Amino acid sequence: MTELWVPYGAVETLISIQAENLGSVAESVPDKTQSDLPGLPELVKQAAMLFVCDSAPSTIGALKSLSQTIASIPTLRIVASAPKPLESAVPDLKGKISTLPPPIQGSQGPVAYSPDIMGEGKKVFLGTGRPDPLFGVLDAQAEACMNWVAGSLPEAVAARSDMEPAPFARTASYDKMQELASRIPGSEFLTIVPRGGRATDLSHGAPFEALKDSFLEVNMPVSKGLILGAGGAGYDDTLSSSIRAAWSALPALRPSGHLLLVAECSGGLGSTALQMLATGRMGWDAPKRRTKYVEGLEEIHYLDKLKEDYEVLILTGLPEVYLKSKLGISTARGSGEAVGRLLNKVGRSAKVNVVARAGECRVVAS
Repeated sequence: MTELWVPYGAVETLISIQAENLGSVAESVPDKTQSDLPGLPELVKQAAMLFVCDSAPSTIGALKSLSQTIASIPTLRIVASAPKPLESAVPDLKGKISTLPPPIQGSQGPVAYSPDIMGEGKKVFLGTGRPDPLFGVLDAQAEACMNWVAGSLPEAVAARSDMEPAPFARTASYDKMQELASRIPGSEFLTIVPRGGRATDLSHGAPFEALKDSFLEVNMPVSKGLILGAGGAGYDDTLSSSIRAAWSALPALRPSGHLLLVAECSGGLGSTALQMLATGRMGWDAPKRRTKYVEGLEEIHYLDKLKEDYEVLILTGLPEVYLKSKLGISTARGSGEAVGRLLNKVGRSAKVNVVARAGECRVVAS
């Protein structure tokens, strides 16, 4: 019996599988520590404002390594869209992180920038990169726009002619976000490349292909079954983020194969669109009609395609009433039951691949 630990929220869940059933395993492990991020303290010292784009573990790790630098700059203003998880993880920053009032959309056209990010002074935007089916890669530029440029996400979605998931492929949505981010004066965009939940490299305005190539590439044979962890806290906080993370690992699963998604989803369903879908206020055909954009509309298509292409089972903390009856996804009560049901589906002699941190990997079918 082989035992594997897969991130599940802030902890890990044990996956036990017979050696004869275990296929390839994608392991994302740190090869550096947060303090090795090249030039980060010096860049922050030059800034008037530090924008923290997300609360991924590697972003939090980078903030911890910056504690002394931040303390030495009393004039530095730190901004985040959600300060609470950052302040909880980095006590030295408690009470020092602020939010920005939302810009008034309509006054500046289809998008509106928060006045604070358009003011004078150098601004550093720091976030963790991750694969994304809409943008290809979600980097600090895209995150900055999603957080502080009202109307940027509808504009990015509208830039694409379709909503097909395209992880690690440069898309028109990515180009739109890059264009919008370029309008922010005095901006520096720093994207952390993660391994094993820790910062391993820092991309400072690197081209898309260079950022894509900095992610861990894993060659895996296609299998009948796949155990896929979104990546734990910062990746599987909601069903929205978990679905988005999953697509980077799916090349390791054959069409009509069986997927076990490991995602705690402590923050619930996530996007407005998924909540509306689960409560009957939006239909599965909404992404095709595209009459009016609702936050996360593309995720309805991602979920529908996931169910169409694969048989999906999810190990999660979400209530079964939402997943089974409203979204049509089967759930398992524990990892033992989940793996047992997966093996019953694929056959006791079949191989099952494992990707523990899909949000950190670029899986290529071999």
